[in-house]
Amino acid sequence: MADFAGKGIFVKEIETSLLSGEVDLAVHSLKDLPAEMPPGLVLAAITRREDARDVLVAEEDWTLETLPEGAAIGTSSPRRVAQLRLARPDLRAEVVRGNLGTRLAKLARGE
Repeated sequence: MADFAGKGIFVKEIETSLLSGEVDLAVHSLKDLPAEMPPGLVLAAITRREDARDVLVAEEDWTLETLPEGAAIGTSSPRRVAQLRLARPDLRAEVVRGNLGTRLAKLARGE
């Protein structure tokens, strides 16, 4: 996962844009935000959380248990990588970014 001084580059870009006045408001996943906000920024709202369960999207009818040994799993979440390594140390975690539609399109293209 890309990291800039302990923080994801995307989060750093959002903070820089907010602090410079380039944008007035940003919406981002709370799980990706640092525990402490930089001076001049506030966490103004937290929306009601939807279903937090993860899902495996695969080309075949696989489950986490039946994936072939050494299969690649796309995620950009360090938490999910740690969970995968605990459950299946043989799996490879590959960084994948984008919203759900972008990620599904990448899977369909074999990325």
